[in-house]
Amino acid sequence: MKKYIKLRSGRSLTAVILILTAIMLTACAGKEQAEEESSAGQAEEQKAEAGKDTADEGQAEENIFGTFTSETLEGTEVTQDIFGEADLTMVNIWGTFCGPCIREMPELGEISREYGEKGVRIVGMICDVYESGDETALKIVEATQADYTHIVASPDLESGFLGQVQAVPTTVFVDSAGNQVGEIYTGSRDKESWTEIIEETLGEVH
Repeated sequence: MKKYIKLRSGRSLTAVILILTAIMLTACAGKEQAEEESSAGQAEEQKAEAGKDTADEGQAEENIFGTFTSETLEGTEVTQDIFGEADLTMVNIWGTFCGPCIREMPELGEISREYGEKGVRIVGMICDVYESGDETALKIVEATQADYTHIVASPDLESGFLGQVQAVPTTVFVDSAGNQVGEIYTGSRDKESWTEIIEETLGEVH
């Protein structure tokens, strides 16, 4: 369900500009939504709603991404079984059009290399790439050294959780069975912040 933030007439122009600037620095709207809508508060509104749902319902229902078949950016077939390869998988949903997504990817690459032997894996899902071998996405991954697995947006994924994402980057953690662990995070973060979140979340599956 889409939500919009209405600006009250009493707010000053300065306050409005500050709100817009803060939101633009942390998340991009989905590609189609960005073309159709100009709601400045979309990313923060979705974050609040996701946090509310998590608090009300606890851990999400089994296998948040469902049963799917897709491909990695390099063309290797992948299914939901990918989550069984680690105790905890950090699924980072990003887009090739999204500046905040790309800016955090170098540090996500570092985290991936540092946590690879600790039972933690990072998987990228590219919301606006639908076939393997996409030149733009490949160049971004190479330039940022985000050398973890990136999955393209197959119809299976789009009909499930991926299709519900309205702002990127959005990040969700799942256990080896694909069950959601902890919160859904909207917006980019630095390495220190992600490391703290990973350590806390990893404790929930050990």
